Amino acid sequence: MMMDPPTRQSTAESTVACSEDLRFPGGAKQRLESVTEQRGWKYFFTNTLRVPLAFVMGAIIGGLVTPCFTKLMEKPYEVPLPYEVPLPPQEVPATYMASKPLDNSCLIPNLTAPAGPQTLDACDFVIRSTYETWNLRGDVDKAIDKYFHDNYLDAGSWGKRIVGKKALRDAVFSEMRAFPDIQIHITDCACVGDDINGYKCAMADVLTGTNTGPSGYGPATNRFARWTGLIESLIQRNPETGQWQYVAEWGVHDEWSLIQQLGLDFTRVPRPPTNTEPLHDCNPLVRFKPAAQIMETDARLITLNSMKGA
Repeated sequence: MMMDPPTRQSTAESTVACSEDLRFPGGAKQRLESVTEQRGWKYFFTNTLRVPLAFVMGAIIGGLVTPCFTKLMEKPYEVPLPYEVPLPPQEVPATYMASKPLDNSCLIPNLTAPAGPQTLDACDFVIRSTYETWNLRGDVDKAIDKYFHDNYLDAGSWGKRIVGKKALRDAVFSEMRAFPDIQIHITDCACVGDDINGYKCAMADVLTGTNTGPSGYGPATNRFARWTGLIESLIQRNPETGQWQYVAEWGVHDEWSLIQQLGLDFTRVPRPPTNTEPLHDCNPLVRFKPAAQIMETDARLITLNSMKGA
């Protein structure tokens, strides 16, 4: 039997390589190709420099991305500084003196109230009706039917108007959903008028509530808020039922303060592009001549709503 010649690996006594140690598997041609490949640029980049290149590229990408990511994460927490409030001027500004003056004294003759019988305590009506509708947590539907006329008109901020009892219900229920713990604190009341023509009342109030539901300003924020307002009301006796009711109300509340307290972005709050409240310098919202008359633009809305319900 033929025996393979001993090699350095198979002969313990020998440290000299034999011809078998120099024999390349697959032949010299394959070995040459392998050596050539290891000396090429492709092998150099894909094997020798693979790990260093990956490290360098990772460092570069990390250096570029990290500042952007950090800035993005910090942006929501940036609180812009408030505008600087200048010191008051020491004299009447010349620009004010140069502007057009306004004489609104034509309103005075139209503020006269009739001197008829006054059996209704109008301020008592305002306070009790507000309590039963908003603060009691009782039968809200019943309170609305009792205290508000079918063609009730409400004028609010931005010149917005709602007309009719359904629109009123929608507004009241939406406010109660937004602020379930809402309370209306009436701080003052003054009324003029009589039983025949009706009463014109002014009421100051402070509202409090926690915004746990969606509102007309945006999503729930779970924040507590306190905001103030002033309301003028026209109260008349319903000729069909004999019940005293609100016919119209004009109210302005500090919605800017409310939105700020809720932490909402004012630019995203739904609102008209401009304030559409009409100017009526010589005509009050309600005047007695001698019967109570609502200013023309609002009276027209009430008439249109009554025609729809007819």
